[in-house]
Amino acid sequence: MLNISKLSIKTINIIKRSEQMTKTLRNYAMALMLGMGLVGVNTTAQAEEAVSVYADIGGFSQYIWRAAAQGTGQGSLQGDVGIDHESGLSANVWFATGVATDDTEFDFTVDYSGEAGDIGYSVGFIAYVFANDSTLDAEEFYVGASYDIASLTAYIGDGYNYIELGAGATVADMFDASAAVGINSPDTGTSTTHITLGASKDFDMGSYTLSPSLTIGSVTDLDTEIAIGVNAAF
Repeated sequence: MLNISKLSIKTINIIKRSEQMTKTLRNYAMALMLGMGLVGVNTTAQAEEAVSVYADIGGFSQYIWRAAAQGTGQGSLQGDVGIDHESGLSANVWFATGVATDDTEFDFTVDYSGEAGDIGYSVGFIAYVFANDSTLDAEEFYVGASYDIASLTAYIGDGYNYIELGAGATVADMFDASAAVGINSPDTGTSTTHITLGASKDFDMGSYTLSPSLTIGSVTDLDTEIAIGVNAAF
């Protein structure tokens, strides 16, 4: 992970879940609690109503995160599994290959989201873990708010802050589109601007949804990056 910040499957999920704020990554911890019997439900129907589980898997031409390429142009396999609870608590584990070090990245996120009138809010924590190089590991806390199709999120990391203004909407009932502008502000050094545009189209395949996508990223003083891919959501 570069010291700036992920799209592809994440971009698709942000577009699809923009009404639910920054729930790009959901609750794996809740799944463990259910499995251990720490969260009780009276009936199967109640459990299904209170908790929802999802998973995604996709292949992409490269790994782009916060508008920047994270590899050297190689393809990237990405996926996640997560769980949402009706209380607003959620968690997720996400992975990506195609990192510059030929490593595999795992992101673990715990999130709490809710609404106050027409304003959505979200707070959470992300742990970035690299299978073969722990020196790249990092953590971020974040807090965000949303209104209608727009969201504003602040990420606080070790030695930097990242502020992102984003929007997502369905265009003419044909495809989903998103745009995001982020400012990375390190404690030392020069701030950079990150611009990301994304588009995807859902196709209902019955037991899963297939979503081809396009992501375009541009970062100050770096080349513009493009990634295409296909994601399957279950």
